[in-house]
Amino acid sequence: MTAPFLSLAQIRNRLILTARWILRDHQPRPDGHCPICRTTDCPVATAAHDVLRAAKEVQLWSTATEPTTPDPDDPQQDG
Repeated sequence: MTAPFLSLAQIRNRLILTARWILRDHQPRPDGHCPICRTTDCPVATAAHDVLRAAKEVQLWSTATEPTTPDPDDPQQDG
């Protein structure tokens, strides 16, 4: 499927899978250097971590529950 036909959830899932794949490839060696970038602070791994953090925040926003205390400005309806 191409991007215009994907739902937002599918795009988010593909971003997460890609970020995890990148983190596997850029896993630092015991000496602390990235095997691909050969640096101690891999910018690609940092970007992948940022994508995963952003995806988690979006998921938290979308699954947030309604507040348990009623809003004083919201008119009450008798049921």
